[in-house]
Amino acid sequence: MVVVALAFSFDFVNGFHDAANAIATIVATKVLTPIQAVTMSAVGNFTGMLFGTVIGVLIAKTIGKGIIDTHLINGWTGVWLILAVLVGAIAWDLITWLLGLPTSSSHALVGGLVGAGLALAGTGAILGPDPASVAEFLIVTGTGGLIGAVLWGILWARSREGSLPRSLAFGFAGGAVISGAVAGWFLQKHLLGLMTTVIFMVLSPLIGMGVAYLLTSATMHALRKKKARVVNWYFRKLQLVSSFFYSVMHGTSDAQKVMGIITIVLVFDGSLSTFEVPLWVIIGCHAAISLGTFFGGWKIVKTMASKITALQPYQGFCAESGGGLVLVMNAIFGIPVSTTHVISSSIMGVGATKRLSAVRWGVARSVIWAWILTIPMTALLSYSVFWAIRLSGAV
Repeated sequence: MVVVALAFSFDFVNGFHDAANAIATIVATKVLTPIQAVTMSAVGNFTGMLFGTVIGVLIAKTIGKGIIDTHLINGWTGVWLILAVLVGAIAWDLITWLLGLPTSSSHALVGGLVGAGLALAGTGAILGPDPASVAEFLIVTGTGGLIGAVLWGILWARSREGSLPRSLAFGFAGGAVISGAVAGWFLQKHLLGLMTTVIFMVLSPLIGMGVAYLLTSATMHALRKKKARVVNWYFRKLQLVSSFFYSVMHGTSDAQKVMGIITIVLVFDGSLSTFEVPLWVIIGCHAAISLGTFFGGWKIVKTMASKITALQPYQGFCAESGGGLVLVMNAIFGIPVSTTHVISSSIMGVGATKRLSAVRWGVARSVIWAWILTIPMTALLSYSVFWAIRLSGAV
């Protein structure tokens, strides 16, 4: 039960660390005060339990059964392994919190599973993808990129605006991201958890950025003749809806990852015979992440809310709506993505509609480096913790 308690603690830290995800934009636009925002977000996180249960806690199953081969792990060895995972992930979350960096608790868990699994049984402990499915994913992604480049080239030929190489590059990137996401969603069961996580670690922020950019551009075009005062009045109301929506999806996505960890511990120690998430685990994880959100970390809120780009209410609405839509799709397919990455990139996408220089890319670069380092660093930490446990004679 100590490991289960630690898992709930990680869930609390997750909510504390990720408080900025759902409230940064609504605080930045001054629609709500910080205390009002965290209260609303905490309620939204708990409400996410309903949506997650309806779709079948698929993310929990991916974390619990799709990253490492649990058949190689016997009884209490598995409990010690999960302890190493949680210690490594919590350590990294706290390090990045102290630095004020919005990193991914989700990827911290995945990295921890990889590191502890490697320490236990080498590369054989990590579930690898079906090679044919990997090839199919690459072909679909590449083909989509070529189609995007051709379409963008045609548009360039008609307008002659900008340079052709840049237009082709944008077209290829856009086509590859869209087709890669669709292929990743539908091939998820064959690509398995780690491969899918890595794929969407790259794609989800790009999708979030693209969706937020398009929503903002469409809103600006549709309302270009309206007075800014009137537009902001309406969007201050609408942002209450979009922020709550994002909070619900944040709770749906992030609480499930800890559900998967706790459930696999219960299987390892013999409390459960099969991997089925108990109701008390579902309620407990959503309660823990909601409390963590309520007591959330303001250093990260400051980074997300003001250092990346300045926001107006309509921009906050577009960032939250775009990010929430990305989380919905990934939750439906059971893919554990980073809510932090999605909302950070959505804010960048919104800022880029004004001009690229409106995004403080120096801050964005430091955030991106934290994203890149999360899986390898937590893998290293959890690997070291498990070896320490092994050397102590406990395993």
